Amino acid sequence: MKEKKVKTVSDGIKKNQSLRKALQILEGMTHISAPIRLQDLARKLRMPQSTLLRFLNTFIDFGYVGQDPETCCYYLTLKLVELGARAGGGYPFVHSLSKYIKQAAAAFNESSSLCVERDMQMVYIATEEGPGRMLQTLHRIGHIAPMHATGVGKLHLLNYSDAQLEELEKRRGLTKFTGRTITSLDALRTELAWVRDRGYALDNEECEEGVRCIAVPIFNSMGQVTAAISVSAPVTRMGEERSAEVISCLKDLSSQASRELGWEEGRAS
Repeated sequence: MKEKKVKTVSDGIKKNQSLRKALQILEGMTHISAPIRLQDLARKLRMPQSTLLRFLNTFIDFGYVGQDPETCCYYLTLKLVELGARAGGGYPFVHSLSKYIKQAAAAFNESSSLCVERDMQMVYIATEEGPGRMLQTLHRIGHIAPMHATGVGKLHLLNYSDAQLEELEKRRGLTKFTGRTITSLDALRTELAWVRDRGYALDNEECEEGVRCIAVPIFNSMGQVTAAISVSAPVTRMGEERSAEVISCLKDLSSQASRELGWEEGRAS
């Protein structure tokens, strides 16, 4: 009997090419760290200047892009960050779990974050500054971070099979950000075994020089890592003794948050 092909929702539906170009421009500009000239942006995006200019002018009208009046260079505004913050509220557990990052931030006067995975990358969906203190390198709501170089990412990689780890390397790469970044699958597997054994993960200046991060998992009712809580601080404030205190506190918060999502003690290790 011939197997019947299952149709997807998008079968036979035409895509909007103008919207596709608009999104390509916005996503492309997120990888550019400084204001850029029209001709340089057009070259990077491989798009005619006249076409690109029409899109940029529309983005300016809606507040997503700004233009320096002196240099005429273009840059993204913070409106996308605002949208990211609103989108974060769409996660069903973000409001209930936000109290835990607030507790962590207040307990250590450091920055704390709540993160989830999306398409083999980490997304920061809630953040809390330490009272009276701000870590300049803190990832803001909506920020995308690599999995292999962050504590929150390593925790989510515990859900991955070996084949999925290989797919991660193929699709996203194991980019080297600092001299401490893990850049091979063998080293990553060893690190994940360490993380699984201890119940927490570290980013020991692997993503950014001078910043140390400690992260713990939040399990769902199936015992899978569905989110992660982290505390980040300069290495000068996160020595061994302080790290031990943070780990103990975060593990307690991890248990509380996981139970709130239906996890039962002993179902995940």
